[in-house]
Amino acid sequence: MSKSLAALIAVTSWSIAAHAADKPAASTGTMQTKSGRLVPEQFSTLFKIKDDDNPEEGVPTPKDRTRNPLEFGYYLQDLLTRAEVEVKRNDYPRVIKYYRALAMAIPEEAAAWSLLCETYEKTGDRERATRACKYAIERNGVQFKDYRRYVDLLTDKPGELDADDRTELNAVLAHLDSDKTPEADMTVPIAHLRCTAAVKMKDQRALEACTAVLAKAAPDDKKTIVFQWSLAVMSGDREQAGLLFDKAQKAGLGPENLDRMSKVAIESHWWTAPGKGIAVLGAAVLLAALALFGYRRRWAIGRRLAP
Repeated sequence: MSKSLAALIAVTSWSIAAHAADKPAASTGTMQTKSGRLVPEQFSTLFKIKDDDNPEEGVPTPKDRTRNPLEFGYYLQDLLTRAEVEVKRNDYPRVIKYYRALAMAIPEEAAAWSLLCETYEKTGDRERATRACKYAIERNGVQFKDYRRYVDLLTDKPGELDADDRTELNAVLAHLDSDKTPEADMTVPIAHLRCTAAVKMKDQRALEACTAVLAKAAPDDKKTIVFQWSLAVMSGDREQAGLLFDKAQKAGLGPENLDRMSKVAIESHWWTAPGKGIAVLGAAVLLAALALFGYRRRWAIGRRLAP
């Protein structure tokens, strides 16, 4: 890939991320498709979106984009602008079609896969969201939010994780360690991800490690306290769990969240029956620890979208 094309893709990827943050897109007006649908006019005169019902048709080839980087950049902006229009119309099946075309046009960049993951997630398509996020974290320009969303998707999966899921969670954490993308100090957010994964996998050793990091970096943070409480429950330390419950209360954790923590312990008979219920607390503790801060998602009941 030429340096000019690489720079163009980098700038366009930044633009994609910026537009995803609800910044307005430029437009030269509107035009009507054959089906009578109004869409923004295109900037690119060379690479046309041939079919808005199937924008993946006619995506420029790698050779085309190398020969015409400026027009290719306009084409990417055209896809993005039309996707934004459909977001405003709440037509997410069409949004996904444009983002799929973006991903096909710049498959080596994380930005389009990230948008695709986010949109699949909004529609309740967990399987495709997970797959798109996996692609995002393996590509250029990956951001921490992509790792976080991917871990959330994996840990939100109902029931016990199978061996493949556990392997994937460990792999994404290792992938995060190897990511050299410069960002602000991510010690606490990364520890949150590790604790989230540890609770889901009932990995006491990993939970001990991540809570130790949080105890140093953010000792009074409510999330730190809840993860520490999760560890105490997982390890069967009633006294420590009680102390941490009181600490959470003094830290200002809301009554609803405190009630949820109490309910977890009571329903598992953990407070009154030594040793009972400990083995099955992984999922329950996850609900208590993660639902408190909005980590878990409510999945919309939506139809399956085009593959």
